[in-house]
Amino acid sequence: MITSKINQILREFVMCLPDIEEAALISDRGHPLTVTLKMKDNSTLIIAGTMLHVAEHIYQVFRWQEIQQIAVRSENGYITLIRCTKEILLLVKTTKAPLGFLNQDIEHTIKTLQIELQTYQTIELNSKDSSQPIQENEGTQITEIHKNSINLKLTPDFIDSCQQELAEYIGPIASIVCKRTLSNNPQIGAYEFVKSLAQHIRDRQQALEFQNRFLT
Repeated sequence: MITSKINQILREFVMCLPDIEEAALISDRGHPLTVTLKMKDNSTLIIAGTMLHVAEHIYQVFRWQEIQQIAVRSENGYITLIRCTKEILLLVKTTKAPLGFLNQDIEHTIKTLQIELQTYQTIELNSKDSSQPIQENEGTQITEIHKNSINLKLTPDFIDSCQQELAEYIGPIASIVCKRTLSNNPQIGAYEFVKSLAQHIRDRQQALEFQNRFLT
């Protein structure tokens, strides 16, 4: 879980350095794990997802080891994504200041975050384990749809339908999410495909609605 201490570390990082405009923890699926200060969650999701997609493509082409950092530079500043742990990355947006001038502060913040994150053996990135009942806001339990009662095939039309529906919840990054899911799991079935896509929807009730759309 992301603690209030982690959010405090990020807030202090941004407030103490005028050249840092934004800092947020991102899951390896591109989901914001902490509250962003200025950027909208959807914008953060699209940017992080796109950068991760580029990193994944580089890995596939060159067979490099795990990508540690990817950055975009413009006349207005930098946006960089730096690996913090195996499953979590730090997104940093800066002003025009050269990124090299901030490397020491960024590395110090990453080490501080790593210490805090290491106090937890299991970090909940998106939602509770799918094998557990999902809780609505009102506290009503909604049990998982029984896998054995579903007979689906992962056809191109089915994939397109899932992508279009997913875009209603997470925007244009849905196409990247679908392609990455299929690329990482060549033998995935329709049921598992839908469940995997649903994990990219932050709101639990919306994730359940997405699942019900295809699994009932």
